[in-house]
Amino acid sequence: MKAKLWLKRIAKGLGALLLLVLLLAGLWALIYRDAAAYLLQSAKGQSQLLSKGRPMAEMLEDASVPADLKANFLLVQEVKAYAEKELKLKPTGNYESYVDLERDYLVMVLTASPALKMESKTWWFPIVGTVPYMGYFDKDMGEADQKKLESQGFETNFRSSPAYSTLGWFTDPLLNTMLQYGEYYLVNTVIHESVHATHWIPGEVTFNENMANFIGNKGALKFYAHKYGRGSDKFKAAEHSLKDQKIFTAYLREVALKLKEVYDSDLFEANKKEKKEQVLAQMKARYAKEIAPQIKSEGYQGFEKKSWNNALLMSYLHYNKDQEKLAKIYERLHQDIPRMMEFLQEPNVMDNFQSD
Repeated sequence: MKAKLWLKRIAKGLGALLLLVLLLAGLWALIYRDAAAYLLQSAKGQSQLLSKGRPMAEMLEDASVPADLKANFLLVQEVKAYAEKELKLKPTGNYESYVDLERDYLVMVLTASPALKMESKTWWFPIVGTVPYMGYFDKDMGEADQKKLESQGFETNFRSSPAYSTLGWFTDPLLNTMLQYGEYYLVNTVIHESVHATHWIPGEVTFNENMANFIGNKGALKFYAHKYGRGSDKFKAAEHSLKDQKIFTAYLREVALKLKEVYDSDLFEANKKEKKEQVLAQMKARYAKEIAPQIKSEGYQGFEKKSWNNALLMSYLHYNKDQEKLAKIYERLHQDIPRMMEFLQEPNVMDNFQSD
């Protein structure tokens, strides 16, 4: 009897979308084996998230749950309420349960780019449309696909991601991976993912991520001003974090532009590759000497020691490509996030956005 009840709960939790994904995976298996395997590992990973969650309300009453974890639960509830009431983001059942994944990432994200083009390889999937990345619960599968892409001549970047949104199709749990980078990151992430649940344009991933990134940043600042005051140390630290992000992103954009000049030049391919390595070496040295000393956030330190390539650069630039355009809209609408969200949800928003 208990087994039947458990199965009913799981089936209900999986929801119509997961069943649709499984059906699509079965159909694709007849045509595209790799795509079907990818969808199946995604469905399996999502089902595990849904089945593992423990209600946070229950955990708050549990004396064995650490006090600092409970404090994070209360903070998330406060941020979510603020985002819904003050920022007018869509109310959801997200972040009402907690899952400890017992690892430091939710999914591994794979991006790829041609060696001599500043662009991203894309994939198409149901619901989300065309995307410039693949997300893997199954790390081994991701690493295998990374090797396949590299054997085809692509440059790749394989990185961890602590969170993502299911765009309102499921109730997303709070994850231990969302807590590992501190309070400000948690506040920003809850708002960022709430933007995705509020509005998502299929096939426009760069726009969607830029929108969520911008609103996440500005919304977090507004929350900090509301909770702690603009003169507080926490508000000032959040401002510094955004300043660091702006400096870092501007520099990566400069690196990408210099590389694009090489790629678009009349040089022979071999000469382009040689020039590319020279540019990267120069920009890495300059980063260590000039940029890193300006940045206080720990996450950017030692970045010059990473392997820089087009895929790495594009993975950052996708999230920050249109921040200046969004900033103009934000100022034009008197820094009113609800009005900005209304504007960004207009049917012709992409035409208006591209013309700004």
